[in-house]
Amino acid sequence: MKRIFSWALLGAVLMAGAGVLPGLNAQEVPIAPLTLAAPSLSALVDAALARDPAQELTPVLEREAQALARRSRSWISGAPAIAAHWQDDAVLSDAGLREGEVGLDLPLWWPDARQAARLLAEASAGEAKLSPRYNRWQAAGVVRERLWALAMAQVDLAQAQDAERSSTSLHEQVLARVRAGDLAQTDQLMSEQEMLARQAERQVAEREWAAQRASLRFLLGLEPDPGALQPEPLGSIPPEDHPGLALLAQETRRAQAQWNQLLAQGAGAPVLQVGSRRERSNREEDEVNSLGVGLSVPFAGAVHLGPERSAAERALAEARLRWQQAVREQTVARQESEASLRSAREALELAQRRGDLARRQQDLAQAAFGAGELDLMDLLRIREQARLTIREAERQRIKVGRETARFNQVMGVVP
Repeated sequence: MKRIFSWALLGAVLMAGAGVLPGLNAQEVPIAPLTLAAPSLSALVDAALARDPAQELTPVLEREAQALARRSRSWISGAPAIAAHWQDDAVLSDAGLREGEVGLDLPLWWPDARQAARLLAEASAGEAKLSPRYNRWQAAGVVRERLWALAMAQVDLAQAQDAERSSTSLHEQVLARVRAGDLAQTDQLMSEQEMLARQAERQVAEREWAAQRASLRFLLGLEPDPGALQPEPLGSIPPEDHPGLALLAQETRRAQAQWNQLLAQGAGAPVLQVGSRRERSNREEDEVNSLGVGLSVPFAGAVHLGPERSAAERALAEARLRWQQAVREQTVARQESEASLRSAREALELAQRRGDLARRQQDLAQAAFGAGELDLMDLLRIREQARLTIREAERQRIKVGRETARFNQVMGVVP
């Protein structure tokens, strides 16, 4: 079963090295018993996102944006308050004075404060809108790395299995010639050591492959069928659409909106006070009912407003700095990724040619050994060199596909 899975994965991921790419400018978690009939990269990312805790943040951001929008549409800028007051002289003068008052305090908007609140709500809504795409891009990066790590482990396992079979076959050939008296006992020991070394190498490769496969299962929560997985085409998007840069830019706009709102609200909102009063000055007079309207306007100097404004200004400066640093880092990462992909493609052509020559040399050496024209030590040396060269050629095919996926990740391509 492992063998079937192995070649299925190889058939999909090794295609990345053979395609013609456009120019570079252009505790234990239970695994659900699910499979994917045609697991495209997009479907695998969907599976990873379903288990990603970061998904829980998006609804929170949406509720925050909705709350800010509702507040900006309100006729009052804050929570209203009920004020009640009662006064009499029963304990002191006892002249019959009675006075009761009930009122309502309504915070109002300054002329520019409501517009600033609306812009803050829009900035928050934009952040909530960009969050799912950013999470998907982040998940895609993890899935890409895990897939290609599994592909690399599969190449190593396949090569180790082939080397083990070949060394076993050689050992049987040596045994037969030792029995026939053509080779010495030392050759038998030498070939047996070679066979055991290849068995040990295969066991190490199997453990690495199993670890990478378990890691992918943990990430996806299912058993993917990678047989239909297609290699990624080289992609690119405008910098302003890059999920990471776009989210940081939106966070900067939100910090700017928060700063503008703080400036617009000044020392605080003016409060409209509306209430009624019922009063009498002594027992001989009738009670008088009246209505009253008042306005409370807060004011403060720089000493009182400075700390809050300084904190908002700092948050804005830090948001701008994060965005600027991310732009620089993305530029450097793109240049490095382009160079790595170009280097991998150039190395692939040479590695394939060297691999073809190594196979021919190995076949000739094997034939010469069978004819008695080459001793076992020289044959083992040639086989070891050929094995390493052929393995490197196969690994280089994986590196091209991996570097293509990394380039797409750096460029912000979201499957």
